[in-house]
Amino acid sequence: MMKKNILFINGVPDDQRAFVYEIDKNGVYKWQSIGSSNVSNFLKNDLFNRSSILLDTTEDQELPRIVVSAIFNEISDADTHKITLKKADDFYKSISDKVPFFNPPANVMNTTRDNIYRLLQEVDKLHVPKTVKIQPKSPSDIYDTIEKEHFEFPVIFRQAGDHGGISTVKIDDKTEQFYAFPLDGRDYYLTQFVDYADTMGIYTKYRLVVVDGEVYIRHVIFSDSWVIHSKSREYMEKNKKYQSQEAKILKSFDIEIKPKIKDVINQIYQKLKLDYFGIDCYIDKDMNILVFEINANMGILLQTKGYIFEDRIETIRQALIKMILEKNSPKDFSRNNVIA
Repeated sequence: MMKKNILFINGVPDDQRAFVYEIDKNGVYKWQSIGSSNVSNFLKNDLFNRSSILLDTTEDQELPRIVVSAIFNEISDADTHKITLKKADDFYKSISDKVPFFNPPANVMNTTRDNIYRLLQEVDKLHVPKTVKIQPKSPSDIYDTIEKEHFEFPVIFRQAGDHGGISTVKIDDKTEQFYAFPLDGRDYYLTQFVDYADTMGIYTKYRLVVVDGEVYIRHVIFSDSWVIHSKSREYMEKNKKYQSQEAKILKSFDIEIKPKIKDVINQIYQKLKLDYFGIDCYIDKDMNILVFEINANMGILLQTKGYIFEDRIETIRQALIKMILEKNSPKDFSRNNVIA
């Protein structure tokens, strides 16, 4: 039997910037950019082939003729990829009634931080801190918005499209002058800070992953800082008991936590209408979820050899493969470029 062909769509960011990390002997550039869910590179298997197209920011791009069984949109950052998400959405509208289309672009467009705040209000046991998007040209613009929107100090300030703690500061009062930030009218976010430290001053961040409505855990990180990202594991290296605590949570998640949060996760899934996305959050002892970030733009399948969550990543990978196989079109579809 001929293997199915799955098409993965990526896009150039609006600023057209990319990081070139290698030029091979034939002069071919190997590059990467932000704003991709980056799943296709990790889905090598014997059950389907992978093809890919890269959408650019031009209006007259021609796409190759291709036979596909399903399409997976990997463009995942609604702040940095507005142009290519619009192009992908035009493509979606022309083809979605003929083949399965995972992570529809219009739904990805709704995952900006301020939209997530608006979309997920009134979900019981879920707290998404108030977030607004602003285009400040001076510190006074920021403080005026804080007052107008009834924020209370501390407030988190970050540039739209940045992740991993980049350009993120906690504003404790009106003395911050924002010297490190270009206040030129570009998009920034203000988010109400919520102190989620335990009685020992330790912060905990869970990374959950939703595939086809099913929730999985990827990892848990403990830190003495409220800003938690991959490098925060240095704290756990120095405090081994938190490595043991992570292992305990990973082992017990499916029995102890998942059944108690599944209704909340299902509501998120139904509201976002995405097939694949991540949730960075804190889960307290009463199973209330404090959301830090929800989108399809997280580094989820990247394998970190030797870490205890390797098997969790493989479980998520297999769930993705299963979803794609079970929902692919029984009849391949072929057509020419359908992007206007």
